[in-house]
Amino acid sequence: MVERSVPWPPGTPNWVDLAADDACAAARFYAGLFGWNCEQQSTRDYRVCKLDGSDVGGIGPKQPGTEHLPSRWTTYLATDHLDRTLDAVTAHEGTELLTREVETHGRMAIAADPNGAIFGLWQAAEHIGTERSTDPGMLVWSEALSEDFETARAFYTAVFGYRAEEIGGYNRYAALYAADKPVAGTGELHPDFPAGTPPHWLPYFAAASTDQTVDQAVTAGGEILGEPLETDFGRMAVLADPEGARFAVIQLG
Repeated sequence: MVERSVPWPPGTPNWVDLAADDACAAARFYAGLFGWNCEQQSTRDYRVCKLDGSDVGGIGPKQPGTEHLPSRWTTYLATDHLDRTLDAVTAHEGTELLTREVETHGRMAIAADPNGAIFGLWQAAEHIGTERSTDPGMLVWSEALSEDFETARAFYTAVFGYRAEEIGGYNRYAALYAADKPVAGTGELHPDFPAGTPPHWLPYFAAASTDQTVDQAVTAGGEILGEPLETDFGRMAVLADPEGARFAVIQLG
């Protein structure tokens, strides 16, 4: 695994965390599913989840003022100047939901794109974010999904300076490039998703076996939102945890 010591390029997903009604129960679910060690922080009710000593993401309670929102995974995008990025978010019809300092680790914000998909921003200080690798249980991809592909693509390319490369398939989808590398994606909601699924960012975690991980998740109280399918990158499936937070797993080819 490559250890990173400098902040990720702007626009790169550099952290994910889960806002849950019962953070303790959620930590047990994901620890059982991925083998994470979710350590509660001494100064706050927040768990940093690790795999083989590397940070994967976090699990905590919902932020004040967001308790009414469904439990959800939030993808954080790197920024080297949080205030300027938030100005760009609002200038392009996005919404700033909250901003806060996180001790000496960095500055964060929660925002929503014009379609209503919630995402985070992270300006690193002492904590640069998650490691990225293809090991099972690690974050490997994240994408913004909605029914309005054009609005999402226009927003994210304007705010983060991405180059969008559209990929053919059963629905409209584009890979988003930062520093000449594909770092995230945006596309239309999958037709197998339940009716009324809201726009959202969907994180992907690597799996040793997609089918086995699906079985484990369902046994532990989760739900499968679409049958596993083969993609150009590997076999994947979209799941919901016991509180309904959506995430994907992929067995990389």
